Amino acid sequence: MMEQRGSGTPAGAIEKAPSKVGEMSEERVIRALLDAFPTAVTDYKKLKAGVLRARIERRELYRCCQFLRERLGFEHVSMISAVEYDDRFEIVYHITCYGSCLLLELITQTPKDDPSVDSVSSVWGGANWQERESFDLMGIKFNNHPKLERILLPSDYLYHPLRKDFKG
Repeated sequence: MMEQRGSGTPAGAIEKAPSKVGEMSEERVIRALLDAFPTAVTDYKKLKAGVLRARIERRELYRCCQFLRERLGFEHVSMISAVEYDDRFEIVYHITCYGSCLLLELITQTPKDDPSVDSVSSVWGGANWQERESFDLMGIKFNNHPKLERILLPSDYLYHPLRKDFKG
């Protein structure tokens, strides 16, 4: 007989992603991400009840988002935002699982000399315009985006006005 842990899970057993969205908890989301992307999830934290933050390497962003949608039931991306630092950009995604009342703040970073990540617009259609806005205003390239072009500024405009080096 296997030894029991405090959670009631047999020692050595690996919890699988729940089969129903309603079964999802903060701990199970983090465990599922760590199991699926053990070297790509670089940090994680429960910010408060129902709100998580995780950092993922940009090379695994698309696969992680597919996993969140297909396996964990995260059905909506409510925000995509780019943040500029002296040496890098961070792209922040707010992804929601309504059935479990969970919000995941997923963060990836990209170097300033290659400001690009894979588009997640094929995972969540609502990401389309948000990625275009980050491209337009910050210059982040979303690889494999179906129509990556300016959304607010003229198509021939040369600059990205929310960057710190913009001299408007």
